[in-house]
Amino acid sequence: SRPLASLLVRLVFRSRITPNHLTVFAFLLALGSAFLFAMATSASAIGAAVLCQLLLIFDCADGMLARARGTCSRFGSYLDLFLDRISDFLVLLGVTVGFFRSGGGNKDRLILGLFVLSLYMLQVVLFYIANSYLEAKNGESGEGRAVGIFYVTLMGILNRLDLFLYGMAVEVAVNPVLRVVSFLRSGRRAESPL
Repeated sequence: SRPLASLLVRLVFRSRITPNHLTVFAFLLALGSAFLFAMATSASAIGAAVLCQLLLIFDCADGMLARARGTCSRFGSYLDLFLDRISDFLVLLGVTVGFFRSGGGNKDRLILGLFVLSLYMLQVVLFYIANSYLEAKNGESGEGRAVGIFYVTLMGILNRLDLFLYGMAVEVAVNPVLRVVSFLRSGRRAESPL
């Protein structure tokens, strides 16, 4: 997505479009994607997948544009973080609703989707708590998020949201445990003796 994002940055560099405009537009793409995933048709899943990939391009471009113009701001950085996390939640919710609807209202599908959604959000919270404690930079989760968006894009195009949710279920079941272990190890090293 970065090469396409850099082309977008070149297109808008001399315009009045700001990095925050790109951030908000990426969020609107996430809303559209979530809605289309929830529709639970083959065509809507493909449309949702395309919107997911576009949102990743715009999400990459906002920071690139800010750095290229020298207009990086704390507000812009946090706006991006807020809207990215809300976007992640909405897209996963859309996938969950679509998976549930496509299965004829099978409650097991809803439970799986809500399990994935809940543990995904838990791992996000753990990531930011650990970063805050270790005074690490924000924005270091971008590559992992890009892989996740590519995965949902691919599974949406293939109309295999079941495989997306099963894969995510494994990832979100393991990741919080790894985050806690990593935090305990790095936290002890970062802690100075009294």
